[in-house]
Order: sequence, then C-alpha cells, then structure tokens
Amino acid sequence: MATKSNRLVPVRAIHPGEILREELRERGIKQKDFAKQIGMQATHLSEFIRGKRNLNDDLAMRLENHLGIPYKTWMSLHNGYMYDSKVVSKKQSEEQNARSFEDACARMFNLKLLYKKLNLAVLPLLERVKEIKSLFSFDLLSSAEMSKQVAALYKHSDKVQIDEKNMQTWLLLSWLATSREKVERTYVHGNGIKAADTIAKLANERKLTAKAIKDCLYQNGIGYVVVEKLDKTPVDAFSTYVNQHPIVTVTYRYNDIDKLAFDVLHELCHIEKHFSEEHTSFISIEGTIYSKDPREKEANDFAKEHLIPCEVWNKILSGKSSSLSPHIVVKAIAKEAEKYGISPTIAVSRYKHDTNWYQTSAYKSSKIY
Repeated sequence: MATKSNRLVPVRAIHPGEILREELRERGIKQKDFAKQIGMQATHLSEFIRGKRNLNDDLAMRLENHLGIPYKTWMSLHNGYMYDSKVVSKKQSEEQNARSFEDACARMFNLKLLYKKLNLAVLPLLERVKEIKSLFSFDLLSSAEMSKQVAALYKHSDKVQIDEKNMQTWLLLSWLATSREKVERTYVHGNGIKAADTIAKLANERKLTAKAIKDCLYQNGIGYVVVEKLDKTPVDAFSTYVNQHPIVTVTYRYNDIDKLAFDVLHELCHIEKHFSEEHTSFISIEGTIYSKDPREKEANDFAKEHLIPCEVWNKILSGKSSSLSPHIVVKAIAKEAEKYGISPTIAVSRYKHDTNWYQTSAYKSSKIY
C-alpha cells in the first residue's frame, strides 16, 4: 500500500552537485584539482556540479574518501533530488494546467470577482482551483453544460447595459445558492398561486417583510434565496427548479418592499404557468427587455393583477382628481386606493410606472427589512 510522503515540495530540486560546489568553495579547492584527486575527468566533474550528470555509487564513495562526507549522505542527497525532481515537475505541470483553467474561465466569466465572492482569492493557485471545481457539479469550462445547469432566459436591451461576464458570474453564484437551498415542504402545482395571494395581501396591508415572503414560499414548497447583484447585471429576480422544488432568487437591487413583492409575484407566475422540460429558469431584468415575449407580459400582468385587480384599479382611476397637476392626482389615487384596501404606495407606484412620471417622492415604498 502506497504511503503519502510528508516531505515538503521545494521550489526547485537541489542537485548533489550544487552541494559539492559549495563544499569545494568553502574548502578553497579548485574543481580541476579535485577532479585529479578523485581520479575523474574534469569535464565529467563539471557536468556533475552543474547538474548535468547524476551521482552513482562509485562517485559517492570517492567523495566520502576525499571529503569525509559519508557515502550514505551523498546517496540520500541523490535520492532526495530524484524524488523532488519528480514532485516539482508534477507540481509545475499541475500549476500550468491550473493557470490554463483560470485563463479559460476568465474568458467566460469574471473569475476574479467570483473568487472574491466565494472567499477563495487568498488561496494559492492549486488550492483555489481545486476548491472552485469542487463547488460546482458541472465543468465550468463546458459552455454547453453550464448553459444547461444555469439555464436562463434574458435578452439585451438598448436601455440596459449588461456585462456578459458579470452576468455569467451572477448566474454561477445563483446556481450555487439555489443548489444549497433546502425546502422541506412538498411543492404541488397551484402552490405558487396560493403564495402569490398571501404575499399580495400582506403587501397591501403594509405588513410584508422579506422574512414573511420567505416563510410564505417555504410553506408552499418554494425556496427563496438572495444573491447580491453585480455591476452591470441589472437582475431583479430569477426563478428555477432544483431538486423538485421551484426556487425564487432575488437581488434586492432596489431597497423597495413593493418592488420586491412585484418581482416575486412575477416569478411565481413563471413557476405556475411557464415552467416546462425545455424551460426551467426565468430571469427578470430591468427595462422592457421582454416586451416581445408573451410569457413576460403575462408574468407582469399576473403581478399587477394580484397587487391591484384590474377592476379595482379602474375604480381607483375613476375616482382620481381631474386636476392637471400630477402631484394632486397622486394624492387622490392614494386616497382612493385605501378605500379598496390597496396600499397607497403600491397604487402610486403603479400610476408612476404606467405614466412614466417619477417626479415625486410622496408615498414612497418602505425599505426591505
């Protein structure tokens, strides 16, 4: 049975010839003179000292006889050199492979940022590469496999800047977080609707918190994780399916509880209506990126309808002020919303969104807590 050596791997293997060179220097003996003393060709001794020729039994005995350094010592130095040479060569090869791996990864995603987020940046090269490979159940260099494992649907928008490498990095962090998520309750189709009803009710009662959302989703067999957004990755929410459980990932990109409620409801629509064998992930990004995708429009309508049913919204609008001042209109909408059990902040947010008018801080949504 092979045993693991406790011998440390040196930066380089030290040839016995280097030891002899220092020994002769210390004793003030010239190499040519020493070659004559031990009956060896000067060129052969020079090759040995320069590491071009290995030690043998005969030379080890001659060195013992003329220098007083035991034969066993020289042979031990030789064996150590041979062992270290193999180990150093192996390590150099491993380091080269690791560097090649990192270079390839860096072309696909923001490796430096990924290392930082995973607290791996301080580790030596081989250790950090080994660790990051162990964290993911798929080959990071296989774009097809990565696409399969962290499948996502997102499109470009002229209004939104997306850094492709950072987006892939965020998806990897999201995959890692969702793969670790544990949900005990069983999910059955329809649970997403139940969760949406509860979340919308709490939002309009102004009782919604991040914990309340998480608890509600968990009770319905749906996971909930938070993965901080990265630079130029305007992700609001992401939904996927892991171990027979849907999971909603949010970023808290905006510290706005009403916006969070909308994002979660949006993803719950995907979970209930759009998940299939072909599509097990959806991602929500800022802007009108999904304007041509009917599934995204349906998810937006689903979230709107749950927060403020269309019939109720029409009643709120019919009771608003006829004033041309949007500030007065906002105040009237907030007042009307309360009559129908709708949160004024949610109603005003919808009005501002629908009219693309954001020049007021009145009725601002609560922060996420």
